[in-house]
Amino acid sequence: MTDLTRGGPAGLAASPARIGFGRRLRLKAEDGLGMLVVLALIVLVLGPMATVLVQAFWPGMFTRQMAEPGFSGLLEVFSRPLWQRSLTNSLFLAAVSAVAGGLLGTVLAVLRHSTRMALGPALDIASWAIIVLPSFILAQGWILFASRGGIANQWLGWSIVPDMVFNPWGLAAVMSLKAFPFAYLTVSAAMQWRMDDFSHAAKLCGASPLRVLATIQIPMLVPAVLSGAILIFIDVLGDFGLPAALATTYRFPTLTYAIYVAINQSPIRFDLAGVLAFYVTGIMLLAVMAYFWILRNRRYDFLGGKAQLRGAPGGPRSKWSDAIALVALGLAIVVPLGSSVLVSFTRSLSQGLAPANLTLEHYGYVLQTGGAFLSALGNSMGIAVAAALASGVLAAMAAYVVTFSDFRLNRLIDLTCTLSLAVPGVVLGIGYIFVWNSPALDDLGLALYGKPVILVLAGTAGAVPIAVRVLLGAMAQVPASMLSAAAMQGAGLARRLATIVVPIIAAALVSATLTAFGSAVFDLAINSILRPPRLDVLPVYVNRAFEQGMFGAATAATLVAGGTTILVIVGVRALSGMLIRRLFGATTKS
Repeated sequence: MTDLTRGGPAGLAASPARIGFGRRLRLKAEDGLGMLVVLALIVLVLGPMATVLVQAFWPGMFTRQMAEPGFSGLLEVFSRPLWQRSLTNSLFLAAVSAVAGGLLGTVLAVLRHSTRMALGPALDIASWAIIVLPSFILAQGWILFASRGGIANQWLGWSIVPDMVFNPWGLAAVMSLKAFPFAYLTVSAAMQWRMDDFSHAAKLCGASPLRVLATIQIPMLVPAVLSGAILIFIDVLGDFGLPAALATTYRFPTLTYAIYVAINQSPIRFDLAGVLAFYVTGIMLLAVMAYFWILRNRRYDFLGGKAQLRGAPGGPRSKWSDAIALVALGLAIVVPLGSSVLVSFTRSLSQGLAPANLTLEHYGYVLQTGGAFLSALGNSMGIAVAAALASGVLAAMAAYVVTFSDFRLNRLIDLTCTLSLAVPGVVLGIGYIFVWNSPALDDLGLALYGKPVILVLAGTAGAVPIAVRVLLGAMAQVPASMLSAAAMQGAGLARRLATIVVPIIAAALVSATLTAFGSAVFDLAINSILRPPRLDVLPVYVNRAFEQGMFGAATAATLVAGGTTILVIVGVRALSGMLIRRLFGATTKS
């Protein structure tokens, strides 16, 4: 029998001093990993956002345009007609979209889970697709359909469509169609559970079905409805794609586009761009604070012991529900994407769908060897791969620290990854300019503004919050007892990560990395603001072609790039799935 007191093979009865020392080593290793995550978040997110806030009160502090500190920069917005109009336009667009998009998403979610629908699965898939699709692509599709030289007017003879779409209310409707999936998904999640006791009690008291819906079922969904509306408000307020697509068609400046103009005019006004970015961030924070204030002043914890998971709706299919879903899907995704596809195969919009007008020359133009498109696509793919890999690694580290350690700054990590979801790419880009173009770093030779690596850093910052959310759910499935047993057997942090954590979360890690890759390829805001002057990147190429009236080339480039991105994602997912199955198969056999 082995003498455990002498540190035999079991090794579990080591002296208290050794156990305490081992614990200190483990804590030190995980604390070190936590500090590495915090430092990375400071560089990628917190530092740039802090410079935006400071810049608003001390204009030029991080540039060579330094001025006296004060509130003059904040007040300057109200003395400039263009900036003032940008502020009011952004607030109008975000507020109307939050109400209209929230109402549409809520109605569709209620219909989806209360009636039997043939289009229910299509509605679920389309909602995720709309969220993933860049807004500037959908906006360009609407312009091709609704402009005076577009499909509706030229092909169908609907002369009323341009006036219906190109006004503030029409643009708010377009943005509502782009953003309603946020409300649809949040309300759908809230309807997974049902409490029939309240409804039964109301019916026994004589309440009609309509009154039950209005006084019981809808109030139960208030937190989800508010969450969806706030998400829509934040998404629309920080959107850059719509104003960028509208630049040459309809004058409707917003805060995000005004920021872009401020750093692309002569002279460059970094100070004013910082002030506008401060307003965007401040308004978003006020919206989130208002949401929490509403929830704190009323209780919504209605689920009890009799709560049941909601099953598939029974009864006959609802034609009205399917009709409403069909109209919503048609306007939200079929019209804009279908318009882009049609335009990519036609020589001229004015000649309609005549056989003589059909062509593949736009695809030949963008695919020509040595062309700007292939160069832009290659550059964007390379940047997206680097950003996706970096965000995947950092997100895995952050999720591990938050889930399995008592690191003192865990709340800061979680809060940073949550709040940064609401940071628009334009605001993040301005912060990166302030940090990586600052005189201090420039004097040290560390300035990265104007270099491709800054796009990788910004892409990583934009992808980390989403990747962390994906990996936190997967990390919760890892048994802590496995990690404890491995640590007691002497496995260090690196070995525990490599042999336990990574194999278990491998599928989720691949999904998070591919999601980051897809979003980085088409990030117009980051690429427009931080792109080095001589570097071709895909989103800027597509947007520039659209601005120059090369609609066929712009749509062909979008479809080729989108198809390439999807093929890469599907191929990597299939290959990784095969490798994961082989790995676990080999592990099981051994």
